[in-house]
Amino acid sequence: MDRKKELLSRAYLVMAMFILASVVILFKVFKVAFLEREKWRQKGEVNVQWRVVDADRGRIYAEESQLLATSLQFFEVRMDMSVASDELFENSVDSLALGLSQFDPNYIRTRSRKEWMTALKQARKRPDRYFFIAKGLDIEAFHQLKKLPLLRDDKYRGGIVVSRYGKRVKPYGELASRTIGVDRENADRIGLEGYFDKFLKGETDQRLMKRLSAKEDIWVPVYDPSENEIKRGDDIYTTINVDMQDIVHHELLKSLQQNQAEGGVAILMEVKTGAVKAISNLTRASDSSYYEMYNHSVGRRTEPGSTMKLATILAAMEDGMTNLDSMVDLQMGEKMFAGKKMLDSERHNKRLVSISEAFEMSSNVGVASIANSLYQSEQGRLQWIHRLRQFGLNEPTGIDIAGEERPEIKHPVKDKDEWYGTTIPWMAHGYELTLTPLQLLNFYNAVANDGKLMKPYLVSEIRNGDLVKKSFEPVVLKSSIAKAENVARARELMEGVVLRGTASQVQSPYVTFAGKTGTTRTNYTRPNEKPLYNASFCGYFPADKPMYSLIVVVYEPGGVHTYGGTVAAPVFRGIAEKVYKQKTNQVRILNSEDIAAEAVPGKANGFYKDFTAIFDYLEIPHEESSPKTWAHVYPSNKKMNVEGSSLRKAEVPDVRGMGARDAVFLLENMGLKVNLQGVGKVRSQSVAPGVRSRGQRIVLNLQ
Repeated sequence: MDRKKELLSRAYLVMAMFILASVVILFKVFKVAFLEREKWRQKGEVNVQWRVVDADRGRIYAEESQLLATSLQFFEVRMDMSVASDELFENSVDSLALGLSQFDPNYIRTRSRKEWMTALKQARKRPDRYFFIAKGLDIEAFHQLKKLPLLRDDKYRGGIVVSRYGKRVKPYGELASRTIGVDRENADRIGLEGYFDKFLKGETDQRLMKRLSAKEDIWVPVYDPSENEIKRGDDIYTTINVDMQDIVHHELLKSLQQNQAEGGVAILMEVKTGAVKAISNLTRASDSSYYEMYNHSVGRRTEPGSTMKLATILAAMEDGMTNLDSMVDLQMGEKMFAGKKMLDSERHNKRLVSISEAFEMSSNVGVASIANSLYQSEQGRLQWIHRLRQFGLNEPTGIDIAGEERPEIKHPVKDKDEWYGTTIPWMAHGYELTLTPLQLLNFYNAVANDGKLMKPYLVSEIRNGDLVKKSFEPVVLKSSIAKAENVARARELMEGVVLRGTASQVQSPYVTFAGKTGTTRTNYTRPNEKPLYNASFCGYFPADKPMYSLIVVVYEPGGVHTYGGTVAAPVFRGIAEKVYKQKTNQVRILNSEDIAAEAVPGKANGFYKDFTAIFDYLEIPHEESSPKTWAHVYPSNKKMNVEGSSLRKAEVPDVRGMGARDAVFLLENMGLKVNLQGVGKVRSQSVAPGVRSRGQRIVLNLQ
């Protein structure tokens, strides 16, 4: 009995101890979880935190889905030298040093095997928890590096520390580079990158990060970033046409080089919609090369010179001077206005000429005399400003790029201290007011568009994958800037400039165009200096049924020629001829009522549904078979055959004949690194179809 009591006593004692321990533990848990929660949370966050990570930036596409800007993923590799066991380190360090010494020097510092061995052992002795190995690795190089000893043993055994980051690239280099913009850390984003930043950058994500050192603010992912998907921002689809952009860029560049100019701008816009099809901004660098360094088209206001004369004559017609055969006295090209002499750009012996002839020969005296007779009175000055407002010249265009400057046009009341007797005649031929090239072009575009003023725009859609998040349609700013009959007369005047006037020497046998030359002296306030000029030409083509409007401005040409008719107009002609040829070839095929054998498209590869939708829309006879995601199409008996094609996951597909968008999408989804060369469809690929896909680099030649 005593033995039984003793055993029970011991059992009760043990039970009491367990109960007491449980109470203590539960109290401690309660204390840590609730009473001291904030204290321990703060201590924990000193070295481990959920930190915000930006999404992978969205892409920017051209009109036909060619890539204008994209973010490529790169990796930086370091090592925490305190992680590996002594045995593993000693058994692996020699092979690791050898592998690093033989690795591609484009990614890793060049060192001998012995030098790497010394560096690794010294880092181990410290120990260095963030020892640098390589940076700028693409996915292929990253996977090759991870095959080396220690680095292949993951972060818990070998100590590898990986950081992934995106790098913005522009496949077409300088083409529309300033308009596309720049995505930079710790600096303002410009162009489309800046204006649509909130869409492109996408939603931020969170990643669990740990701090490697209390002394340095260095944070690395707890989990390997190469194994996690990063969210992507929205994609921007622009109105830019890559072929037209290439034409505009190189025609402008050729002129700048020939004329040793300070810089230049050319903007091509669709007349009916206001869609900007090409825009080039070039500036001469210190090495005399030309780069897209500043967006002159929207950010550089200058005195337009003689291209302003169109607005002056249109205003005069709106105020009753509708007879273009009315005579104006040129006074031999020299006249005094409010005590200041005005000269025509070239000496002549003409006195009485028609308004049409004065415009065609770009007489400063003639146009200034017309404006002076109509608008020099107190009421006339207000009427002059009213007409400029009517034409939309007093407001920014509102284009979807940050940094557009406002026009600078004086007001006779608000700016009366800066309003002189010379202001009206000088404004009439393009001085004492400043506009950007795009603002002037938009006015000319309205004249070409039968008076309808459009809002210029660069983006047609914002998408996330296949989901269209936002579409941008043409916007009419003013249904009419002037009476229809006066707009028609203004177009006649511009046609006369090319047929008989200052641009007659650049008439084209291939396309008709109309416009106005402009030559502006930029340093006229310093008459003792060598004269500096801006040369320009603004107009549209074809002359009878305008499709595109175009402005060309060449800043400070340093060669023999400085006039708009000899410097800028030839660029206009070159662009108009090439763009019109490209466009009319497309129109001839698409509008053909009877599809001839030669008009049927050729062989191609791409997205199955895209082909069927296009053939349905264009009413091209076609036959479908084996519907799949991807398709091969080919002509046969005046119809198109659409055959579904299968892809093998582990093999590089045949993308020849595909558009750049489909080819890049397909290959990048298979983990390949894609480089594009040229414009158009894929003509050849550097990695042959059927080769095992291992995330390698592939170059696509387009044509």
